[in-house]
Amino acid sequence: MAIFNKSNINSSVSETTVISSGARIEGQFYFNSMLHLDGEISGVINSQSQVVIGKNGVLKGQLNADKVIVSGVFEGELETNVLEILEGGLVNGNIIIKQIAIESGGRFVGNSKLKDDNTINLIENAQD
Repeated sequence: MAIFNKSNINSSVSETTVISSGARIEGQFYFNSMLHLDGEISGVINSQSQVVIGKNGVLKGQLNADKVIVSGVFEGELETNVLEILEGGLVNGNIIIKQIAIESGGRFVGNSKLKDDNTINLIENAQD
């Protein structure tokens, strides 16, 4: 799974904050570490690292992170450099991105805007 690939993580930050399935929290959160969400968060999330929304994860609100990987559900406003929507993942809302990858079975509903430059890099995952 992508969360264990050290090359995708800021080398100065090696910790991971985990919100387990069944947990439900609300508020404003600031992370320097990676976040793995299998529970539910409603609110504002700011991360200097990577945010992974697991298959059981639900995040509603505003999210600003370096990289976002969605296997569960995100609803709201999202700003990130890299967005990956995996099979079964749903992003519903407005996004500001530099790069996006959507696997077969992943869904995006909403509006997108390019972040800081005039081109978007589409990453294709060919599946046999």
